Amino acid sequence: MGWMQQLATVYNNNQLQIGVFEERRKQRITLLPVSHVMQSAQIEILITEEGEFKNAKVIDKEHARTIVPATTASANRANASAPHYIHDKLQYVAQDFIQFGGSAKRKQHHIDYMNQMKTWAESESAPRKVKSVYAYVSKGTVVEDLIKHNILPVDAHNKVIEKWTFKEDKPPIYKVVTGDALSAFVRFDVIHQNADDPVIWEDTLLFDNFIKFLDCNADYDTGVCYVTNKNTTLTSQHGSRLRNAGDMSKLISANDHTGYTYRGRFKKPTEAVQIGYDVSQKAHHALRWLIQRQGSYVDSRYFISFGVERPSVTSPLLSTAEIFEDDVFASYARKSQKTQALTEDIVAEELNKAIQGMKHTLNEEKLENIIVIALDAATRGRLAVVYYQHFRADLYYEAILNWHQTCHWLQIYKDKDTNKIMSYVGTPSTSRISEAVYGSKADSRIKKELYTRLLPCIVERKPIPKDIVRTIFNRIKNPFSFQSPNDSWNATLNIACALINKQYESEGYTVTLQTDNRSRDYLFGRLLGIAEVMERHVLDNRGEKRSTNAMRYFNAFAQHPARTWMVIRKQLAPYFESSSANTRYYNMLIQQVEDKIDIEYMTDDALDPLFLLGYSSQIQDMYTKKEEKENDSIKA
Repeated sequence: MGWMQQLATVYNNNQLQIGVFEERRKQRITLLPVSHVMQSAQIEILITEEGEFKNAKVIDKEHARTIVPATTASANRANASAPHYIHDKLQYVAQDFIQFGGSAKRKQHHIDYMNQMKTWAESESAPRKVKSVYAYVSKGTVVEDLIKHNILPVDAHNKVIEKWTFKEDKPPIYKVVTGDALSAFVRFDVIHQNADDPVIWEDTLLFDNFIKFLDCNADYDTGVCYVTNKNTTLTSQHGSRLRNAGDMSKLISANDHTGYTYRGRFKKPTEAVQIGYDVSQKAHHALRWLIQRQGSYVDSRYFISFGVERPSVTSPLLSTAEIFEDDVFASYARKSQKTQALTEDIVAEELNKAIQGMKHTLNEEKLENIIVIALDAATRGRLAVVYYQHFRADLYYEAILNWHQTCHWLQIYKDKDTNKIMSYVGTPSTSRISEAVYGSKADSRIKKELYTRLLPCIVERKPIPKDIVRTIFNRIKNPFSFQSPNDSWNATLNIACALINKQYESEGYTVTLQTDNRSRDYLFGRLLGIAEVMERHVLDNRGEKRSTNAMRYFNAFAQHPARTWMVIRKQLAPYFESSSANTRYYNMLIQQVEDKIDIEYMTDDALDPLFLLGYSSQIQDMYTKKEEKENDSIKA
């Protein structure tokens, strides 16, 4: 139960965030109090302190999130009557629900709600606001008041119109409810006595009062909690809606009394595991908060990285460009290089600065433990932890920096500030890697598995799986298969080179051309790169847009390099007839590289992925020298 312990600790370390809303990803989120749930309300009713109706309004979706006091039964309810406290659906809070068109089957819902509210409102320490709400709902005029104030339209029979099917513009209530109008969720507020008085659903004093009330009145079993090893109140009902509002899957559940779950093993769920109510609430609330706050997802799988002492940490899924914009590295990000390409040396220098600054930040903020966790659901009701690792904070950041120092190559991106295309030598994001390996149109279920397989490579420094490199290598060998406008062969090539560089990290390959490298695969890659640049230069001068021979024979070259090179060499022959300086330069380069390939290696044995590094480095070297030459001529 390590993950539950750590999440409960996260909750305890962030007590000041409980009930405090913040904006994340255009959504208001908060860390929920124990024994509370988050609901989206569609109607807000304002009442006086004496329990008299004052006003009502329809709530827009941006402000609908409402913290609601709840029991374990109401938090996990399906069709049976299980009311929340204070705020709830019309069928619970309105005595006249059936009178104005509601189903008679829901009669018991209001009775149960009123019994709960009465117990709290009449308790010795009941807050004034709770008594006011109870006084109002006891009058039994909730739906009637909403009809009078044009919140709920009625038909000729004085029944609420459940769905709007008329040509006239929809009344506001029908724009926010997901079902019919009578399924609306209602929240209450009491007229504020002063400007600092919070609304009921954000009142921390009311939260605390309800928690104490529930502790004194709830009928729970007690026993030893397997998470904390303490004798405490136990629960067999645990949190749902972890990944999103419609997510009913649970990490811990025990509701199969007729299948094979307990047959021949246990008589009841607590014989398998006993978990304390308090630690279950805290762990699930903390996980839900972290997912909303900083989680990322692919398909149904969610990935969350967080610090136990301080929640915000650098995600392992980011690219190098995104790392430089992250909180931990922000002050060490590139500043003077905004207008130029970030070279290998510059990025290495910035990463070294970042690790020194990161260590200082960790010491200042006392961040010692970092958790990386991935969640997924195989079925609608079962949620599983598919990846979990606990790291020392300094080792976690060193692992991320190692990933960015070893799995890197030339990358192209668009600068957010200037909208210009920028280049840097760095690591692509996991998102871009997945698209490069499988294509932008690949099934998200395949991509999420790649994310999970790459996590150990990033945070545990494990070798990159060979089949991933082989898959992207096979895609690159077929340039003309890149038909989608979202797929770029050149961008995919750069990502492939980064992964190959990681696979051969012990051999020290760099983006800078290694002229002394005698590897057969590397040298053949260089030859193809020279042929590509040479013919592209000639075609551009002629204004022709067709593909070069190097590109057309790319796949054949990878499979049968010696034979295919002879074909390409023959087709380049007409270009060598020119006596220009460029032609002589290209011819000299080809001869130099050919001389480095020993005669026994000039064979048709298929090339390994390493040849892409030679190809890419050769092209980058030639284009870089061309740009430098043009710049020098401009200055002169």
